[in-house]
Amino acid sequence: MVEVIVLGFGLAIALLLLAAVLAARYHIWKEVTISGARAIVQILILSSVIILMFNLPVYWSLLILLAMAAVAGYTTYTRAGKLELIFPAAVVSIAVTSMAMVVPFFLLGIFPLEPRYLIPTGSIFIGNAMNVSSLAIDRYRGELRNRRGEVEAYLALGTSPRMATEHSLKQGILSALIPSIDNMKNLGLVWIPGVMTGMLLSGSDPVQAAAIQVSIFIAIFLTGMISANILLYYATSSFFTKALQLREDAL
Repeated sequence: MVEVIVLGFGLAIALLLLAAVLAARYHIWKEVTISGARAIVQILILSSVIILMFNLPVYWSLLILLAMAAVAGYTTYTRAGKLELIFPAAVVSIAVTSMAMVVPFFLLGIFPLEPRYLIPTGSIFIGNAMNVSSLAIDRYRGELRNRRGEVEAYLALGTSPRMATEHSLKQGILSALIPSIDNMKNLGLVWIPGVMTGMLLSGSDPVQAAAIQVSIFIAIFLTGMISANILLYYATSSFFTKALQLREDAL
């Protein structure tokens, strides 16, 4: 077991170094290296925390998931240029949608209500909600920048900021969901998702693994879509001044 752990992390470091070398061509080697190093350290810390969580009451697992949602919200917040209101909106949208999607799996008895199931399942939803939300807010900012004339024309006609940015919001959501939609189209054709892979490697029945995986995957998609919609809806006001004009520093 120790040998597998050493080999696993050794391979991870070697692949990270290769990725950094290739990323140097695009001048992002530093970001890639730091992100990869953080991932290795953070996953080691997480594995240690999870071992402790397995022996604690379930509510501790919920606190861990809320902490994860806060970190995810901050990541999305930084992607949005650290505009006010976006941090709380991101945390709430990610936390609420992720927790809501977790409930059916334990309510229906698909998973037993134990930390070893609750934390990994919840983190899957939180991570995806963060990815989709970050992509959505980033594209939303780009659309507002590209459609600035159109948005200002709507505002000049007396429409509200939400109505003036409706097309930009829809495009932001659509662009953020394209990778998830493509993954869902090709599920089982060109790739086997992580949950099903783990279950197959542990010796579970393939049909059972497929049933659980497809329900989780659709729930993941729904989590990302809802959280991104909530975030962009409540974040719109951050891009406008009190005089209902687009902020220069927000675009």
